[in-house]
Amino acid sequence: MFDSQSSPRGLLSTLLVMLGLLLLLAGGAMMNPGLVPYVSIAAHPTAQPEATALFQPASLPSSDPPDPPAPPAFLPSFEPDEDLAPVAPPPPTPTPVPEGYPPTRIVIPAIGLDAPVVTTTWEVVDVGGVQQAVWQVPPMRAAGWHQGSAPLGVPGNTVLNGHNTTHGEVFRDLYRVQPGDRIFLYSNSRVFVYEVDEVLILPEAGQPLEVRLANARYIQPTQDERVTLVTCHPYGSLRYRLIVIAKPIEVVPSEAK
Repeated sequence: MFDSQSSPRGLLSTLLVMLGLLLLLAGGAMMNPGLVPYVSIAAHPTAQPEATALFQPASLPSSDPPDPPAPPAFLPSFEPDEDLAPVAPPPPTPTPVPEGYPPTRIVIPAIGLDAPVVTTTWEVVDVGGVQQAVWQVPPMRAAGWHQGSAPLGVPGNTVLNGHNTTHGEVFRDLYRVQPGDRIFLYSNSRVFVYEVDEVLILPEAGQPLEVRLANARYIQPTQDERVTLVTCHPYGSLRYRLIVIAKPIEVVPSEAK
């Protein structure tokens, strides 16, 4: 038993020893937080989310990020191909080219011809088991302008056909045309003057396909400006193909009929 004088001193010594131990424990906790029980951290409501994020195992996948917003409508949805050549700037606007004038009338003073011109097309027919494109000829006294051939006043081949025996016989006397004769072609009130350059009479009926195709080359497009008139020959026969080729000359208004 302690006496009355020594008891307070002993009690004070005991308290000081215990306080020293508590201070040692507190200092160790500050130096090494891992010594603090997990329960003590979880007891603080603000520390729990931080502890969960810090101690989450690295092997577990994190939550998927939200989908990115959709791109605007004017942006492409793909990456450009690096192999694509850069887009060149648009070329300068070319100088407008005249579209020409469709023929509406033909006049050949040397043979007394004055007739309208109408547009004609082609159709596919069976000729001896071979499919061929055949140009239609106007069923009246008129020359037929091959649709798609050159109009007047521009480079190209302006092709006109016509009957020589039936349906008005518009080209009946075409065989009388000579090189140097004038041909006047009208587009309404506008006149274009041509001079006959060649007159060809080519075998046609009963000829092999290659011969007839060779004859057809005269109605094909050309780089130069010309007029080609086509009909059959002689009168009442399909034996030959009569072709008249004329080249443009300077317009002489006083000569127009």
